[in-house]
Amino acid sequence: MKAQTLQPSPPQPMAMATDSSTSEGGLDLGSLLSTLKRRLWLIAGVTATITAAAGVRAYLSPPTYSAAFEILIQPQSAETEVISSLSEVPVNQQERELTLADQTKILTSPGVLQPVVADLRAKGLEGCVPPNQAATTGLSEEELNSICYSRIKSRLGVQLTKDSRIFQAVYRGDSSQNVEYIANLIAQTFLDYGLASRQRDLQQGLNFLDDKIPDARDRVDELQVNLQNLRQGSNLITPDAEGNKLSSQIAAFENEYRAVLVELEENLTLYEELQRQLTQRPQDASVSSVLSSNSRYQALVEQLLALDSQIAQASTIFRNTSDDMQVLQEQRQNLLALMAREGANAQQELMGNINVLASREAALASTLANLNVDVGQLAGVTREFTDLERELTIANTNLSQLLQRRETLQIEAAQRELPWELITPAAVATDVANLTNNLVLGGLLGLLLGVGLALALDSQKDVLYTARDLKRVTPVPILGLIPHNGAVEQGYDEQHLLALYQTVDEMLNGKGPKKGELPIEDLYTYREAFRSLVANLQRLDADRPLRSIVISSADNQLADSTTAAYLAWAAAELGNRVLLIDADFRFPHLHNFLELPNQQGFANILAGELDLKNVIKRSPTEPNLFVLTTGTTDVDPARLLSSTKMKQFVAKTESYFDLVIYDSPPFAEYADAALLSAESSGMVLVSHLGTVKTAQLEQALEKLWISKIPLIGLIAKEAANKLALLPV
Repeated sequence: MKAQTLQPSPPQPMAMATDSSTSEGGLDLGSLLSTLKRRLWLIAGVTATITAAAGVRAYLSPPTYSAAFEILIQPQSAETEVISSLSEVPVNQQERELTLADQTKILTSPGVLQPVVADLRAKGLEGCVPPNQAATTGLSEEELNSICYSRIKSRLGVQLTKDSRIFQAVYRGDSSQNVEYIANLIAQTFLDYGLASRQRDLQQGLNFLDDKIPDARDRVDELQVNLQNLRQGSNLITPDAEGNKLSSQIAAFENEYRAVLVELEENLTLYEELQRQLTQRPQDASVSSVLSSNSRYQALVEQLLALDSQIAQASTIFRNTSDDMQVLQEQRQNLLALMAREGANAQQELMGNINVLASREAALASTLANLNVDVGQLAGVTREFTDLERELTIANTNLSQLLQRRETLQIEAAQRELPWELITPAAVATDVANLTNNLVLGGLLGLLLGVGLALALDSQKDVLYTARDLKRVTPVPILGLIPHNGAVEQGYDEQHLLALYQTVDEMLNGKGPKKGELPIEDLYTYREAFRSLVANLQRLDADRPLRSIVISSADNQLADSTTAAYLAWAAAELGNRVLLIDADFRFPHLHNFLELPNQQGFANILAGELDLKNVIKRSPTEPNLFVLTTGTTDVDPARLLSSTKMKQFVAKTESYFDLVIYDSPPFAEYADAALLSAESSGMVLVSHLGTVKTAQLEQALEKLWISKIPLIGLIAKEAANKLALLPV
């Protein structure tokens, strides 16, 4: 009887397939912290170097001197407000807001600082060459002035105080006396510039107004003449009065026109009704409203009715051809003729009324049309009149503003002209480098540079270090995360496996670890990781249980025999009959760790030399675990794995065992793993975190996709400080 089959259990969350702490598209803090931890020594070295350099520089830097002063800039002058308030002048709001900033920039221009340059050159301060020594330098006066100005500007700083009209100027140098003298000289130069610019602006404003006022007067006169000509030509005082008059006339004629239309419609209806009824029997035509009000017609109708009664009585006595009947019929025809003539007269009279009403309707329509024409003409005149009045109002307002501004400027020019105000005189201060601040800033700068360098080196290396890195590269599910265990990586023979599991059980029973062995937490975590991996494999597909899997590596150099061996042991321990096959024909090594002979094995079975039962080995410590070594043969491994014997072998082993695990060489290096996977339930790729690169994993996945090889998932193995490469 076979043991329990690897049947899928109800779906449950995988042991470690996902990490909800990092959202899609967000900052991967875990990966960032891992990178910084790996490069901790690099970051610490860069930080220490920069901090030490900052400290040395602060210690060796000589003291410097500075003199600062503050000046209040006067509010915007009246002449500038005049120019800015006129719509014709292209001065926008943004330019007005930048006025103060522009002024502070102008203060450091060569034109403003020229008196300072001349004074320093005359005294030979700040390295400026005096005029009497210019000939020895071989430079022109302009070049010497430019050199002196550049030196002054490099040591002068001017900045505005936020939300204030006060700016601060600081001059720095190596001599306290020179710094104080030059700062006072610059302050006086700024005050002189403020006074000169103030006077210039006042005169500029007056000149501007003198040019604008005549044009404004001419515009007012022109608009007044145009408005007067419009009134005379249209024969009206205001368009509103004429419009009210036309509106009253149109309303009266429209009411009369509607009344005539109603009466005309009524007469037409009566006429059509009378015409229709006159074609009927005369005695029935009396129902018409027109004939009902006609007394003569009604009398004839009564005579006709009486005569019809006599004819009816006489018809009972006389024949129709008798003389009496002929007389009565003749009388009746005469009455009908009289009734027809009376109806025609009524119809003719009604038509006369209709013609009169139609004439009135036409006359009223013509009158209304003429009035509407007058209204259209008045609308054009009204629009022109309104435009002229609006332009005249604006022109008068502009003229009044210009006259008022000119008067304001004249009054201001006549008053005492105040220059800018020196708020804080120049005061000398000694600047000594702060060792503590430099160390702190150097440490922060070094930390930032170290972190940046660590991240740059890590991105250039392109190595996957965490399971989140794997998830970022590929959507393939991660079946399990195998922690690093130094003791386990030393070997994976059955005795070592048994010792490992017995050690865990002993520790759980209260016995302490032996010398040289790992703590219970590491051993227990390592064993439970493989148990979780087996559980995840069982839950993959309920319709198609996994019967055989191929364990291969996404790396180019690292084999995964440890993963295959411990996975087989965990599956067997959970009650499954497991066959572990060493399918690495290139460099077989499983038999060395298990201390088994390798003269006969998997290769001999595929070559048809032996049967499975002759070479398979059963574990003496785990009854559910069976091992098949590689064996020896001269046949090409690819030929063996693609033969018919291979298909028969897979079918046979799957019928004997619950799970068959093939330990194959690296997938990227050889085709053996692909050939095995084509016949088995699928492949499981092992990714060695800290070793596998993004390009390697992507290349392996692309190769699997092209070959249409079923990929069950990935196993992530945590990196160690020193990776023990298996012999290849």
